[in-house]
Amino acid sequence: MTEPAVRLEPRWVVDALMELQYRFPLTETPYQEVADRIGVPLEELIAQLRRLNREGLLKRVGFYFNYRAARRRAALIALQATQPEEATKYLMGVLEVTHSYIRLHPVYNLWVVGKHPDPDKIVEAARNAAERYGSGRWLVLWGVRTHRLSVKYDLYRGISRAGPLGRVEPNPPTPESLGIPTRVARALRVLPIEPRPYKALAAKLGFDEATLHTYMREMLKKGIIGDPGAALDGHKLGFTYNAMFTIAPRSGVELPELCRWVVDNVEEATHVVERSVTPPGAWRHLCYFMFHSVNERQAEPVKERIIKSEVVDDVLIIPSIRDMLPGVIR
Repeated sequence: MTEPAVRLEPRWVVDALMELQYRFPLTETPYQEVADRIGVPLEELIAQLRRLNREGLLKRVGFYFNYRAARRRAALIALQATQPEEATKYLMGVLEVTHSYIRLHPVYNLWVVGKHPDPDKIVEAARNAAERYGSGRWLVLWGVRTHRLSVKYDLYRGISRAGPLGRVEPNPPTPESLGIPTRVARALRVLPIEPRPYKALAAKLGFDEATLHTYMREMLKKGIIGDPGAALDGHKLGFTYNAMFTIAPRSGVELPELCRWVVDNVEEATHVVERSVTPPGAWRHLCYFMFHSVNERQAEPVKERIIKSEVVDDVLIIPSIRDMLPGVIR
């Protein structure tokens, strides 16, 4: 058996996390199915998953909630910040902030993902943060379309690798249009680590197990939720290198075509996002994805594969230096 890139004890824990990431059962008893697959008692699996959750290695088990179903705009804000901590705090006060990283770039050192129903509020927040806590230089890179969102880690190979249900529906219905409260979709982001997780969660929401499980399947089918399974803390598991790949298309190639090429050819890409920029024309590398690995060397084959593509003009790799929001459940 090949030795995994990540060491966890007992040894079967790696197998369990891989199953929960890449082959998550969509039944009412997912933990029982995984325990059966790897040949351990359910009680032992539950105990180990709870331990990993307490230690922060396992952030959650559940589903991604497609923010477009809540009719919110999302943007990647880039700042030349002299006070990145204060800039992050300010943005968290006016936007829903899910990520904030200091990254290695000659101009923009702080990169923050913010959401708000009103796009003008995002631009205003970026401008204010840049003027108050930096040089005044800023960009807002809008999420025109998320082609994939699947942050998973191949614990055997030591690289990020997207899951099978990571493609994102660009225009999902709202939960309410299906007769489902939005709070149910949000609650499914975190399934309890219990033998019957849907039953435990349904009791808190005021539903029965079968109803909640039916809601889950319906919203998954419609793209309101997606990318089921375990969400891990890659850094704590040894994935210390993470970088933002930003790509410019070759002349004559449309941006959606470039992003689709990435989805089809770069399984290591955990996010693939097609972007536009404010101010217009201020940034040309508008297809974006994230890459994670246990060392920087593993990024080279990915970079070479992209450079050789007939649809790519240029690749700009922007490594992360510091996570300003460590441990945040996303």
